[in-house]
Amino acid sequence: MREVVTIVDVAKAAGVSPATVTHALNGKRPVGEATRKKVLEAIEQLGYVPSWNASRMKRGNSGIIGCLAADITETFVNQIVRGIEHGLSGGQYSLFFVSGVEFGNDLKKAYNFLKSHKVEGILFCHHIPIWKDFNLDTQNPDIPIVSINMAAQEMTSVVVDNTTGGYQAAEHLYGCGMRHPAMICGPEDRLSVQDRLKGFSQRAKELNLQMPSDSYYGNYDFNHGYEAAKQLMKGYPQTDGIFCANDYIAAGAISALKDLHYDIPSQVRVVGFDNRDFSEFWQTPITTFELPLQEMGMLGVSLLKQVIHTGNYSKTQHVLQSKLIPRQSSKG
Repeated sequence: MREVVTIVDVAKAAGVSPATVTHALNGKRPVGEATRKKVLEAIEQLGYVPSWNASRMKRGNSGIIGCLAADITETFVNQIVRGIEHGLSGGQYSLFFVSGVEFGNDLKKAYNFLKSHKVEGILFCHHIPIWKDFNLDTQNPDIPIVSINMAAQEMTSVVVDNTTGGYQAAEHLYGCGMRHPAMICGPEDRLSVQDRLKGFSQRAKELNLQMPSDSYYGNYDFNHGYEAAKQLMKGYPQTDGIFCANDYIAAGAISALKDLHYDIPSQVRVVGFDNRDFSEFWQTPITTFELPLQEMGMLGVSLLKQVIHTGNYSKTQHVLQSKLIPRQSSKG
């Protein structure tokens, strides 16, 4: 194993004091050009790498921003984290990521682990209000927190306008010929589901279109979409436009409609959400909405750095818009 080269080693090789090496590196005090040259030659010879984080720790700052998510394998999380990395690129902070999976899905334990490592701020990347069980002092937080992808009145948050997304889905389907709308929802306890349903229902009402009285809640998966679509078409066979809470549900709905011998999109139009990788290549390519996930990550880390630098923590909500991507499932 390669030995760690320290400032003391550099000082001995250059024939100067450790303090002189430090001054030569940070430029806070004047160092003669000949001395500075000897220090730089010793650094190159020994392969010394200055530890910026160590110097911050000495001043009481870690230079580390923590990021907490339930599971890094979730697509929305890894895209948000990629945006966070872009936001930190070339800067003075490093990212310390922890996943709930590492701690047996005990997110409070994961949060306390981050705190114990003296991070300067924390980014929550989640779709449910995980902090409600943490007993956080949001009035006087010892560590500033920014919530990404989950609205939080108690803290700064960066979210997608799901209500507008649902509204635009109804508008798009109407423009494609839909006159009997329906929605297949995801889990009832998800705020994103409720917001998408709210926006969709609002626009349908404005267009004087009648929606089914039944609520088709279920898992965010193919099977729920398949079974719910069969149930929907049995109870409301006139349905000619379906908004699905995500692309997995939309994929299941499309498969069920085909098995029931409906033509898509001439008889039934389908719209999903999230723009999953498979949606473009499904048996009928799925019209969907693309979330600004990387932009959310970049904005979230920018807001957190601002709090760290200024000490001013405002509980504001920053809302970004999703983008409609029309494909064959709705427009033909």
